[in-house]
Amino acid sequence: MKNRFSFLLIFVLMPLFLQAFSLFEKEAPESREGRKKYAVGEMEEAEKEFDKATKRLENNAEAYYDLGNALQSQQKFEESLEAYKKSLETGKTTENLRSKIFHNMGNSFAGLGKYQDAEKFYMKSLEEEPSKESAENLEIVRRIIAQQKEQEEQQKQQQENQDQQDQENKEQNQEQQDQEEKEKQDEKEQNENPDNEQKDEQNQESAEQNDENNEGNDNEQNSGMNDEDNETQDEENQSSAAEAEEQDDEQQNDDKPKESSVLKQFKQRKNLQISPFMLKKEQKSDSDQTW
Repeated sequence: MKNRFSFLLIFVLMPLFLQAFSLFEKEAPESREGRKKYAVGEMEEAEKEFDKATKRLENNAEAYYDLGNALQSQQKFEESLEAYKKSLETGKTTENLRSKIFHNMGNSFAGLGKYQDAEKFYMKSLEEEPSKESAENLEIVRRIIAQQKEQEEQQKQQQENQDQQDQENKEQNQEQQDQEEKEKQDEKEQNENPDNEQKDEQNQESAEQNDENNEGNDNEQNSGMNDEDNETQDEENQSSAAEAEEQDDEQQNDDKPKESSVLKQFKQRKNLQISPFMLKKEQKSDSDQTW
């Protein structure tokens, strides 16, 4: 791209430079000598002669314009822009000369890679006086600007993708480091307390066994208590039945007529089942009865 503009500057600048001399009303001897040096490509010598002309003819727009062209031919773009500005500041430029100054200022900005500034000055040149050279250069820098924008968008997208990829890689690396640290910590704990896990399992089994035993004991106790309760209930039922029977007997006895005391004694003796052979004569009783 730089070579393209170098060719562009040489191709466009020379015609504009040579045409400018016919418009000069007053010219210093140094300007004539400078043009001779410029024509044969001795740009440094031409620059010196044009610089002398600006000092001899103060506020001479053409002398500064010539100096700017000699500087631009040596790719001294910053210095050439200063010379062109001084030419405009004299206030003695014609419409044709301003068009050429703006055109060459566009060339200098293009040489610096400032294509948007170059675009602006090519447009100003066309406003002063339309020319084929300015129109062609304007089209070139606009294409370059469009390409730059496209490249910037691509670079921006690539950078965003790269940043996203870097972030994902960073997160993955962090997760991997955290996992490795966790594994190391677990391994360290296992090495320090190798029986902890086994003890935990044994404690768990013991707790489960105790729960089962406690449950069995509770069931047995409940069963024993139920048996005792049943026995107690049976005894209470039997006692109640006996009491009821006694009450019935007493009731029946109350209902029967009262027997004599002799009869009661007889029945009691009869109940003893005493055989006649066991009887012996008793002493005479008050009742005169003997057995």
